[in-house]
Amino acid sequence: MGFKKKKKIPHYGKVKPKNYRAIYEEKFYNVLLKLRWPLMVVIFTTGMGVLSLMIINNKTDGKSVLNYLFHIVISISTVGYTEGYSGNIEANRLFSIIFLMIAFPLAYLYGLVATVQVFLQSDIANIYRYWRMYKAMEKLHGHYIICNFDEITKEVIKNLRKRGIKVVLIEPDKSKEPQIRNFGIEYYVFDEPYKRSVLLGVGIEKAKGLVSAFEENTQDLSVIVTARLIRPDKDEFYIIATATNEGAAEKMKLLGANEVIVPSVTIGRRISSLVLHPPSPTISRFMEQIAYGERTDIDIIEIKIPEGSPLIGKTLKDIKMRQETGATIVAIIRKDGKMKIAPSGNTIIEEGDSLLILGHPKALRRAEEFFEEYEEEMKEKMEEVEVE
Repeated sequence: MGFKKKKKIPHYGKVKPKNYRAIYEEKFYNVLLKLRWPLMVVIFTTGMGVLSLMIINNKTDGKSVLNYLFHIVISISTVGYTEGYSGNIEANRLFSIIFLMIAFPLAYLYGLVATVQVFLQSDIANIYRYWRMYKAMEKLHGHYIICNFDEITKEVIKNLRKRGIKVVLIEPDKSKEPQIRNFGIEYYVFDEPYKRSVLLGVGIEKAKGLVSAFEENTQDLSVIVTARLIRPDKDEFYIIATATNEGAAEKMKLLGANEVIVPSVTIGRRISSLVLHPPSPTISRFMEQIAYGERTDIDIIEIKIPEGSPLIGKTLKDIKMRQETGATIVAIIRKDGKMKIAPSGNTIIEEGDSLLILGHPKALRRAEEFFEEYEEEMKEKMEEVEVE
């Protein structure tokens, strides 16, 4: 007797994702359901007309069914350029006159008016648009979830869009929809982002990170707690939030945010740095474009060297990363926090190092793939050596 395998329950509980696609599918089917009576009346009346003509003309073959159906259709559509019979002309014409006088106002006109009314009242075009959007949203992977639509998140979305990074916006206020659509946001839902079902519904399990930027700290705190409950690994899922003061920022970090920005403090520090250290306009513009993602032709990433990595003990010239990818290692931050700027090819990679790599976004993607493939290749070689 076999034992049934118990279904693994996620660590965050039995909460089901909110299925936005299914919600609009149901709305679409409800619209179609309202059309059942008009359509049934039209089909039944047409069928009775075809059957009556078959009885009058004493014909029951399939060819006659098609012939009389064609006759009924061209009659009700007022085309009427031919007749679907050659015998009993007077009887057929009398039936056609009576049929059209009764059927057209009672059945076909009712069916047409009822159908148009359903389409106008149900807003089926919008239902279909939402359904298509949510169907496509389910396929997203590696996207960012943005909570709240305001001037801050507009800038975030604009810069992510430049880099080809997909975003899903969660906005509690549906009245903002015209602004959201005018801004060109591809995926959005109107719901409360602190709910687990909502975050699961927008694909938090497949997302790369989340940005929460509400005016009230309590809303950000709720979102951070819920998101971190579902995605506890800070290295795998990045949460960024805004806070009104440094005290609230500390709380958010304790509850799971990777980074918290206090706009007033950030702006103040930026102005102070410009006052105290007037920079070269060219250097300032270059650093600002990299730091705030305004450039699309250059970027910087960090690659961490984990414990047991086959890269440990290798020199930079040994791994030939620059030749393979076109990106450049501009600095290495050691485990103790010390930074080595512009490391030479003889610099040895150590455990816990963070490699800061500069280059074109495509080159940086190649660099990420390079390090992943290098580690896999080296591990396979080590396993082969152990087997021998």
